[in-house]
Amino acid sequence: MSKDLETNRRRLFSLDASLRMEADKMLEESGLAKIIREEGFKPVGSYTMQTMTWRDLDFERYDESPNWQEHWELGTKIARAGWAWRLRCLDAYRETDGKDKGLYWGIWMTNPAGGETWKLDFWTARREEFESAAPNRPLWESRLTKDTRYDILVIKEAVCNQPEYRQSLLSVHIYEAVLENGIKGIDDFWDWWRKKYGK
Repeated sequence: MSKDLETNRRRLFSLDASLRMEADKMLEESGLAKIIREEGFKPVGSYTMQTMTWRDLDFERYDESPNWQEHWELGTKIARAGWAWRLRCLDAYRETDGKDKGLYWGIWMTNPAGGETWKLDFWTARREEFESAAPNRPLWESRLTKDTRYDILVIKEAVCNQPEYRQSLLSVHIYEAVLENGIKGIDDFWDWWRKKYGK
């Protein structure tokens, strides 16, 4: 392994670790960690897969009878904690053209310690609805190694500020590319993505 490659691996693994530590501290100091625990949400995505490159957290909660009133009260609790400055609410069961099903809160919040904004996504849905929305998640988790984590981090860092990211280009595309198709490097990723998802 070249010195430059090893240096970049250490840098990206350090970036991920520092963001996860910052997230833990931010959630505790803002009071959201207590709310998340009480409401039964679990972290998923880049936090649990250790592939963080920016300040974004995803949480899921299984509920066999998703309740709009309870969902609305969750947003109220988060708002009352005092750090959220933008909240977006969605009932995806009523959205006729959407593929995802569930109840969603998107939260933009200030870090009590200062610094940049954090984005938090909360989904409540039935277990089978989560499994249908992310059917390959168990496969991805089984193929996650230090090497594949590095390949994911390289691509995520390169695309996270691109206009396509979180619009037509999603994090799940990166996981699919690396963990199902063995893609390495940003150039090969763009070639693969444009063929499969580009317009």
